[in-house]
Amino acid sequence: MLKSPLRSLPFVFALLGSLQPACSKPKQPDSERPAATAPAAANVAAPSAIDQQLIAERLGAGAALEALEGGGVAATLLRENVPVSVEGAPVATALRTELVFRPAPSGAALEGSVELLEDEVSPVLDTLLAHGVRAVGLYSRFLYDTPRVLVLRFEGEGNPGLLASGAQSISAVLRDARLRSAQPLSALPGDAPKPGKLDARALGGVVGAQAVARGEAVLLELPRPAASGAAAASGAAAASPHPLLRASVSGSDAQAAVDGTFTLPEQELAPVLSALRGANLHPVGIIPRGGEAAGEWYALHFRGKGTSLGLMQALARALAARTPQQ
Repeated sequence: MLKSPLRSLPFVFALLGSLQPACSKPKQPDSERPAATAPAAANVAAPSAIDQQLIAERLGAGAALEALEGGGVAATLLRENVPVSVEGAPVATALRTELVFRPAPSGAALEGSVELLEDEVSPVLDTLLAHGVRAVGLYSRFLYDTPRVLVLRFEGEGNPGLLASGAQSISAVLRDARLRSAQPLSALPGDAPKPGKLDARALGGVVGAQAVARGEAVLLELPRPAASGAAAASGAAAASPHPLLRASVSGSDAQAAVDGTFTLPEQELAPVLSALRGANLHPVGIIPRGGEAAGEWYALHFRGKGTSLGLMQALARALAARTPQQ
């Protein structure tokens, strides 16, 4: 006997009622949902703005300061009491020291330049090296100028107060130089080279360079050593076509002068400069050669006086001061 359809309806309604909670549960508002866990952001603090008051105190009252966008500080110091003429006509400009301090993770990054007379270059370079500031350029300011004016460019990074103190030491060096002599010196310290005999083979042997006698001078050239390890793999050995050292020695074994050029990657410039100055050799030009395969390179031109053997030993110490290529 067939059951009546109406008798089975209660069972169907009961079944539908049991399914309703699972199928029609109200949607939870977004505001009540647990927030998704986001990856923690790196907590890296931005470099602090340069303290302009600190820079002003370290540089002294003669500095004109300007706040720069991004928290930097620019400073200018003028020397009004140094008359300069170009082609015999006075130049209505003061010699300047320009400084820019910018925030950096280490505290500050310094970029600067100072206009110098010839006999001021080496002592200013000495004080910058002593304060951990790198020289990155040395070149003429004018042509046919009297006295000759050069521009020394420099960079540094670290504590802003210490960098400002290093920059301020330039002013003290310049003041002392002019107290010693109102007029700039016309020659480097030391005896002038005296014509005589030079032993080319012995001189070249001190620095491991090829040496050739030419007239009354000896010419030396030291090729760049082949790079090894990672430097060779990266092509650094062929990064610069210029020899590591090229020099000319004139005079005699007892009284000689050396003029030459090192071609150096950026990381070797400061140690070689320090070694040359420690041996009383003088930089006469620092010229960036631009980026090459292994980075920035510099031509460091120099001159010195002394015995021929002493000069070669000084160059050997400068070569030994180079940072080994990795």
